[in-house]
Amino acid sequence: MRSLLARLAVLGAFAVTMSACAGGNGSALPFAGAPNGAGGVPGTFQSGANGQLLIRFLQGSPDLFSSFGGPPASGNVDVCLDNQPLGFTGGTASYGQLATGGASNGTLFEVPGGGINHTIAVFPALVASQRGLECATAPGPYLGNTTIKVATLVTAAGSNLRWTVVLGGTAASGTLGLYVYAEPTYPIPPAGNAVISHNAAPAFSTGKPNGVGFGICTTTVTPCVVPVVITGAAAIAKPTATGIGQTTTTNGSVTSGINAVPAGFFDGIGVAAGTPVPITSVVAPNALAGQPYVVTQYAFDGPAGGLNLISFVESTLGFGF
Repeated sequence: MRSLLARLAVLGAFAVTMSACAGGNGSALPFAGAPNGAGGVPGTFQSGANGQLLIRFLQGSPDLFSSFGGPPASGNVDVCLDNQPLGFTGGTASYGQLATGGASNGTLFEVPGGGINHTIAVFPALVASQRGLECATAPGPYLGNTTIKVATLVTAAGSNLRWTVVLGGTAASGTLGLYVYAEPTYPIPPAGNAVISHNAAPAFSTGKPNGVGFGICTTTVTPCVVPVVITGAAAIAKPTATGIGQTTTTNGSVTSGINAVPAGFFDGIGVAAGTPVPITSVVAPNALAGQPYVVTQYAFDGPAGGLNLISFVESTLGFGF
């Protein structure tokens, strides 16, 4: 296994952490006891691992969460992978943002995969000085604070995977859950520009037979005066949540080629034919130096039944898969 510093040198602006044995409470992990289920310090050997899992987390639920004795209710959450925080800075994510990476990039973290299972637990955010401490007892409660949602990440032997975990939906609609997306991997560079579209809006999609649709804004973004549907992404169905178990339910995405960098991207109610009507439009993210222009985007639930969108440039080089 390559060292963390070597991996970071290759990946540049993208954060990657290598996780292994935490030496903590293995009994907290329902299907992956220590050492193979721990998600902690870099450089510790994990027997049986014959692949890698690249993982990112998006807080896509508009619900407000409160912790016992903590800050006021908010959309902030703390993310634990096994008994360690996800990433260097406590794995905290605000609504509409990626854990540690904010809203502007697709921060990825590397943990052993290839037959190694992990448990991801999401808590209401603690005060800044205590963030990550709840991971020592995850997925059990910490000082009266219980998890929002918990899921098992089950990886197949011999596999290299790239997954995104989204806290999506709302409690009121019965859709609040963890939604896992199996992302494309890149053993060779992509042939050209592309956009990868995901429906991570289960509450919005409920009762809509065509789910969510996506398109590009060819001229201006707000408003999106000339919307054009993204090929194959006019109707992406409602996603399915995963939970604790011997398998992980994964959702798919739609990868579509684009000729050039547009002014922006949009989402809306999915349509069987034609172009969706834009609901949320965002400016197209800037290309990363030395990377093909591959944009990953997620439609996620907005407050009061609305729809939001996050788009960022995917990192396709430097991972070896």
